[in-house]
Amino acid sequence: MRRTALTTAGLLLAAATVVACDPAATSTTKTSTTSAGAGASVQASQPAAAPPAAGGDDANGDVEIVSCQVDPTLHWPSADLKITNHSSKSSNYIVNIEFVDAGGTRLAEGIAATNNLAAGQAANVKAAGTAEVKGKASCKVSKVTRYAAP
Repeated sequence: MRRTALTTAGLLLAAATVVACDPAATSTTKTSTTSAGAGASVQASQPAAAPPAAGGDDANGDVEIVSCQVDPTLHWPSADLKITNHSSKSSNYIVNIEFVDAGGTRLAEGIAATNNLAAGQAANVKAAGTAEVKGKASCKVSKVTRYAAP
């Protein structure tokens, strides 16, 4: 458990560096509700289909939230994601997830990553939250970074 928390923290630091360098805007989202069990309800939001940005393509459509849950014992949220590489090259992905309350206040955040995903290939990954969440929360994709694999 401790190793997972330290690894997640390290990935968050790496993602913060990428986010600071990327001027791309956050996408719009659509919301669907999923039961989280143990009395907690989690909503899943994912990027809405949007046209590619001028001069590039939009990786937000490559990520689907499969499920969101809150661990009934630890109260840490997580999101199961399916990443499908819709680009024409092998790519690496960093996906940022936010867990927010009904008012939009961030309760926790999580990150998932996958590397060397071939064109057309899909991968299932989990984004684990970094803080305790009790009660209702929403799970949404806040940012997707895709770059060509070396």
